[in-house]
Amino acid sequence: MSACRTSSERGSLLDMSLQRNTTDGWRQKSLIPKKDQPQFLSRLSELKESGYPLDQAIEFLLLPYRKTPETPKKIHDSLLSGDSLSDVMKTLGFPQFVCMHLFFAEEYGDLTKTLKETADLMKMKQREEKRLISILQYPFFLMLMFSFILIVMNHYLLPRMKSLYSAVGSNESAALKAAASIFTAMPQIILFSTCLIVLLLVSLYFILRRLSAHSRWSFLASLPVAGFYVKSFHSYVFSREASSMLKSGLSFYQMLESFISQPYRPLYQEIGQFMMDELKRGQNVYHTMLLLPFFTDELSNVTRHGELNGSLEREWGFYSTFCLSDLESKTNTAFSFIQPVLFTFLGLAVIGAYLIILLPVFQLMQTI
Repeated sequence: MSACRTSSERGSLLDMSLQRNTTDGWRQKSLIPKKDQPQFLSRLSELKESGYPLDQAIEFLLLPYRKTPETPKKIHDSLLSGDSLSDVMKTLGFPQFVCMHLFFAEEYGDLTKTLKETADLMKMKQREEKRLISILQYPFFLMLMFSFILIVMNHYLLPRMKSLYSAVGSNESAALKAAASIFTAMPQIILFSTCLIVLLLVSLYFILRRLSAHSRWSFLASLPVAGFYVKSFHSYVFSREASSMLKSGLSFYQMLESFISQPYRPLYQEIGQFMMDELKRGQNVYHTMLLLPFFTDELSNVTRHGELNGSLEREWGFYSTFCLSDLESKTNTAFSFIQPVLFTFLGLAVIGAYLIILLPVFQLMQTI
């Protein structure tokens, strides 16, 4: 019976095997830390290129991460028993898009090349995440400082100013009244805005979870800023995988069947089924792509050009390369824009706070 198991069934059995070891401390959320995953894939590619069998290469690379002496052996045995590399990577805690890349590479592509390319993609993703965190660190510090100023103003400076005006028998200036109103209301405004944003995000999360993958990503692709990254990423993934499968000799329908059969990304199952249904109805590939809102317009144009020239697989391959470089370039541009805008906004807020403090003092000195 084991010889008849599907890839997903074998993967489930491997997951169950690992789950049984939870009490022994064997299984965690991810056996390989997220920061080490690109390096793991890159080294696996190098070992495979050097002639190492896949099971031995993985067993060797897992040695630094083992929780018990059985860890590498269990993965080794699972590969020998017929589990796919994508199943093993899913069990080790790799992202779903990585598992899908490896699933297609095992079936139709160059696994060594795919391991290296996927490692590079993960490195780029982690690099951009680190850059975003570093960009937001200083503005976050300024926000804390601004919050501290608000607290000091509300609980110390403004009450003292009011007492000082009363002591000298002078009426409060319009500036002081405005400052008191602004600084008294601002903490409540910030708190309300924060709670509202969190509530909206949580509600959106649960609403999106109830939608199909197609509806969920269609909505995300329609958002003003996030939509660009959603469309670019899915256009890259689809064009890359479709091009590789067509170049390996699969027919267009076989390529779509492969998307439908992969167990890792429901969206691409729905894309494959949708495109197959449309093509059977007589639509061409270009008009079918136009109906998918999470692909870029450029991918549709490339599809039309490739379809007319009979070189669809080659042009999709070129486009996937250009799409990835364009995505990285646009991300760099966005990061270079975000930080100055945040600094300008917070800088003006801090300067405004100091002016509101000092102006009433100068006015009071003139009345004494």
